[in-house]
Amino acid sequence: MKLHAVEVLYRERFGDHVLIRYRWTGTIPEPGQFVMARTATSRRGFEPFLSRPLFAHDYDGETLSLLFEIRGRGTALLASEEAGLLVSAPLGRGFLLDSGPVALVGGGVWVSPLKLLAKRLVRSGTTRDVYLEIPGTAPKAYAAWISENFPDATLVPTDGCKDPSQIVLSRLGDLTRYATVYASGPAEMLAAVKQVTAGTVPAQLATRERMACANGSCYGCAIPVWWRGERTYVRACVEGPVFPAEVLAW
Repeated sequence: MKLHAVEVLYRERFGDHVLIRYRWTGTIPEPGQFVMARTATSRRGFEPFLSRPLFAHDYDGETLSLLFEIRGRGTALLASEEAGLLVSAPLGRGFLLDSGPVALVGGGVWVSPLKLLAKRLVRSGTTRDVYLEIPGTAPKAYAAWISENFPDATLVPTDGCKDPSQIVLSRLGDLTRYATVYASGPAEMLAAVKQVTAGTVPAQLATRERMACANGSCYGCAIPVWWRGERTYVRACVEGPVFPAEVLAW
């Protein structure tokens, strides 16, 4: 996997939520694809040793953006204002676009790949409804930013809710009015979408797995699926990270 040194144009933090924009004129990202990212200069020897997989959030022809949450040392370094950036070209298999109408469902900072998806759907004239969770842990500045960047979305605050996923999904109403449901969120939300759409409407789920090589060699991102009636494993970095809900063996 080749990493490219890129010019960081903009960084913004909303608490532990981070937006990075960098100049990119290489392969155009498809909705649901990801890039591997790391800082250009190692600290403490080889730290960080591994790049981090981050969904392509948005792209305007010259600038690609990443939206993520600081979860550890690697993402903290990426958020550092003085850090240079090394990124791969867009990787993996993303969402398959439907002619609609469709629903987009996102939870927390995992709404990231839905921005690029929504733009492609708008360009194709596809009718879409967008439902985004605003968790109670999200800073107010992040909630305001989401509202500004997804102006047509139904924002669902879930502060204090015991089952945030069900609160969000209850807003969709009759699922039969949709041709496809696209979802990106925490594991609990993806499992809930898989359950409520089963036998009713096709769903595509953007999974988030730990990755090391991002080329399928290490099988570190193996995810269980059904294949010809048997439970097996595929690599999220190559066969995914987006999968039809019915093939996931959860």
